Amino acid sequence: MTQTQSRSHNKTSVTRIRNRGDNASASEEPSIGIVERVELTDFMCHEHADVNLCHKVNFITGQNGSGKSAILTGLVIALGGKASATNRAPNLKEFIREGRTRAVVRVHLRNRGSEAYHPELFGDMIIIERQINATGGTVSQFKVRNASTGEIVSRKKEDVVAITDHMAIQVDNPINILSQDAAREFLASTSPDKMYHFFLKGTQLFQLREDLEVVRQAITRSEASISRKKEVLPEMKAEKKRWEDHYQDMSQARDISTRMEQLSCQMAWAMVKEAESEVHTIDEGIDVFQKKMSKIDQKVDAEKEAIDAINQEAEELNDQAQGQLAQLEPLKDERRGPMEQLESTKATLRSFKQTENEINAEARNTRERIESLKRDITVERDRLVDKDSAGRERLRETIQDLEAEVTDQEAEISNLQEQQKTLEDRSLELRDSEKQLKQDVEKGRRQVERVKTGLQELTQQTSDQMSAFGRGVKDALMTIKKTQWSGMEPIGPIGKFIKLRDPKWSQVIETILNKPLNSFLVETHADRTKLDAIFRRCGCQSQIVVCKTELFDYSQGEPDKDYLTVLRALHISNEIVKRQLINLNRIEQIILVEQRSVGDKIMSSNNGGFPQNVSACYSVDGYSLGARGGGLSTQAIFLVRPSSRLGEDISQAIAREKQQLIEQNQKLKEAQKALNGMTQEVEALLGEHKRSGIAERKCRERINKANSEIQQARERLQSDEPAKIAALESELDSFSEQLESIQTQFRDHNAQQQAKESELRQIESDIALVDQKMAAIRDRADKVRRAADNKTSQCQTHSTNIDYWNTKRSTLEEKMSALQAKKMDAEARVSEVESEARVICEERVEVEHSPRKLDHLISKCKAQLEEIERSSNMSLAEVAEKAQKYINVYVTAKEELQSVIALVSALKTAHQQRLNKWTQFRDSMTVRTKLHFIKNLLQRGYTGKLEFDHTQCTLIPKVKTDQDVVSESVGRNPTDSQADKGSAYQRKDTRSLSGGEKSFTTICLLLSLWETMNCPVRALDEFDVFMDAANRKIAMSMMVASARTQRDTQFILITPQDMSVKPDADITILRLQPPRRSAAAA
Repeated sequence: MTQTQSRSHNKTSVTRIRNRGDNASASEEPSIGIVERVELTDFMCHEHADVNLCHKVNFITGQNGSGKSAILTGLVIALGGKASATNRAPNLKEFIREGRTRAVVRVHLRNRGSEAYHPELFGDMIIIERQINATGGTVSQFKVRNASTGEIVSRKKEDVVAITDHMAIQVDNPINILSQDAAREFLASTSPDKMYHFFLKGTQLFQLREDLEVVRQAITRSEASISRKKEVLPEMKAEKKRWEDHYQDMSQARDISTRMEQLSCQMAWAMVKEAESEVHTIDEGIDVFQKKMSKIDQKVDAEKEAIDAINQEAEELNDQAQGQLAQLEPLKDERRGPMEQLESTKATLRSFKQTENEINAEARNTRERIESLKRDITVERDRLVDKDSAGRERLRETIQDLEAEVTDQEAEISNLQEQQKTLEDRSLELRDSEKQLKQDVEKGRRQVERVKTGLQELTQQTSDQMSAFGRGVKDALMTIKKTQWSGMEPIGPIGKFIKLRDPKWSQVIETILNKPLNSFLVETHADRTKLDAIFRRCGCQSQIVVCKTELFDYSQGEPDKDYLTVLRALHISNEIVKRQLINLNRIEQIILVEQRSVGDKIMSSNNGGFPQNVSACYSVDGYSLGARGGGLSTQAIFLVRPSSRLGEDISQAIAREKQQLIEQNQKLKEAQKALNGMTQEVEALLGEHKRSGIAERKCRERINKANSEIQQARERLQSDEPAKIAALESELDSFSEQLESIQTQFRDHNAQQQAKESELRQIESDIALVDQKMAAIRDRADKVRRAADNKTSQCQTHSTNIDYWNTKRSTLEEKMSALQAKKMDAEARVSEVESEARVICEERVEVEHSPRKLDHLISKCKAQLEEIERSSNMSLAEVAEKAQKYINVYVTAKEELQSVIALVSALKTAHQQRLNKWTQFRDSMTVRTKLHFIKNLLQRGYTGKLEFDHTQCTLIPKVKTDQDVVSESVGRNPTDSQADKGSAYQRKDTRSLSGGEKSFTTICLLLSLWETMNCPVRALDEFDVFMDAANRKIAMSMMVASARTQRDTQFILITPQDMSVKPDADITILRLQPPRRSAAAA
């Protein structure tokens, strides 16, 4: 034998006694689960103990207090056991050696062979270390090492449990590892139920039974639950059926709801499409910015070139205007000839007038001579009255009467001709006046209609003020508020921010700023595209202006303070709006005057040109005054209908329009009345002229008839009249012929005069035509000059643009970054909207309508659903929810019931099977335990049996000692009945045995239980405390023999007494010396 002493004076001394032939049967040693070494550091009474164990039987001996039980306790604790399982301490901290803050327990487990536990990780030896801390958050810490490498493989208790389970080490089995208290309890126990309890615990039948009981209770509860559910299931089914029928009755609503869901899906993806469009718009804006950054210098050069080109065009236009004016010279020459002809014709008409006077004088003389001759003839005839016959007298009277009639008729014709000429002249005057009156009436009608339309618009604006700015503006403003913009929110309509300081300038300023008043301002082109889409949806036709928000100083461009400009006549609440009107409409340079004469004077006050910083002038009555090229120019402008766009009080505007309507109606009535009177007068003149012509023809017919009768009468008288009378009459005829010649000459002269007058009118018409041409040329020249002036004013715009581009160059990168940030927001918005859309509809759907149209369709479906819901007192969603709820409840309850029934059935089957298996296993363990118990008793010469009552859960060992057997064989009467024999046998139970016999019997029972168990480590503390020497020796021999028959089992036996067993290859005796304790402990 060899003997190993302690390593140091302060460590527990362990003496290992072993036969020299230890390695003789190494190949037959167990390969897994054997405890090869136990190390204790500051654990219980040990400062440090290092115990090496053999693979088979290990006896640990020593005096009381030497720490034998501490080794077994350390083994249990290291392998994951609880402090309460050791019966040595209430908690782990109590195991720490006094005066120390931590304790360490290490156990070396063999891990070899084909059934080794993960040898690739843990190797062929596993070290399980458990550290117990007195302080700190973690009381217990595990470390599982590979003994070969020393590497820590795991720190989890779960891995320790897995290792012990794999190796079948049952640290919590009270029969497998019996601590000192457990061993005493087991050895001292005589209660049949406790013995039976130890049997169940040792064979783990107790745990299996408890598990089966839990399953049985669960089955009982499940069956009760099944009964309850079966009772309520028909009611649930009836309720489900009722709601299904109700839901089917609302099939129409379901179809509408399906349609609404489809529309909602489209609506959701339409919002995604709109958001994607916004991202696309921002991308386009970014592209524009990138292009602008590369082309900004080119734009500045282009603006400069534009200024040069505009200056050149202005010069060309001025030259063109001069060329236009140069065309007046030929027209002046052309006009000079007709003017000379006009003067000549007027001179001729004056000579015609003189000739007419001479003819009239000659005619008067001739008439006077004729009258004189007629008187002479009358005197001669009176003298010859007595000699004339009555017939001749009658002829003379007839001739006189006829001549008088001719004279009267000629005078009447002359009067009629004068009257006709007067009527013709008057008719021409009336026709010109009638034409003018018709134009005035038509103009008055248009003015009345215009005032009526304006009045209707003003009346409409009382309920919707935004309608003054055009159709769809109100809807567009509401949409603008709900939309996100890359720049500032659009400003508009511009007129909303403008108020008049004096209402009298309302119409003329509204005319000057007509379309800009309806326009909107945006900061970026992307916002312009977005706003344009909104305008198209709302039907709004307002102009969109992309502007810069720079608040520049415009004071240097204003005229003298004495002039009232459009800017000074307005109160503009938004500074950006003010700058845009200054940029686009030059409102700071347009002046307003009340009188046109004052405006003409102002617009030519600067050496015939406009004053400084004045670009235009307008009068309060709607005239544009002044010409850029110089001279006077007054042009009427078409005044727009009044509205409330400039903030004027609508009620006052309506009252003014009503008064204007009354005035216009009155003017129209007066003009119509004058036109009707003029028409009647013209018709009367035409009738009178016609009647005069008819009367003239009748007079000429009467004259011709009278002259014919006079000629006949004269021929009849000539044959009888004296020569003197004949001579007088001959002279009278001569003068009469002369008078007729004069009259003919007068008529010819009158015809020539009329021809000249017609020629005069033609000349005047030609002159008027030339004047019109000259006026047209002047107008064209003025237009060209104004165009030149506009070109010159455009230079200022281009100069402003140059400043704008230079400023934008420095801020473009900042705007680019802002736009990219907006793009990220927009993309996030797309993701958000798409996520929301996928919540509504997972798959993307084709959008058939615009969001506005889809919203309308959804609203329509909702209205139909609401109508159906009102008729059914419940909404479709509520009905569907109720129906689905009861369907789900019924189906779920039915499925759960079926599942529970199937589960309970399976559990019952499995429980019964396991219960049968448990019974079979119990019976098997009972038989094996009985056989081993009898076998172990025979080692001492005892006989006996184990009486199991599984119904009463009792175990009673029946033992007959060797003395009893001898006494029975000596004193037994062969004639004793079998009953007497049985009675004598049953008397020897464990309570009637001596202490040593009882301990021996208990050890036999323990060994019998161990024979039925499958655990590689078995431990027993102070097993021989109640045995005498003889029983102790036999018990040890039995344990060694039992151990040797079990190849893969290791025994650890602790005893304070001396050993009667000698060491061997498979037997190790460890003697522990008392450890050195601290002074405080002593």
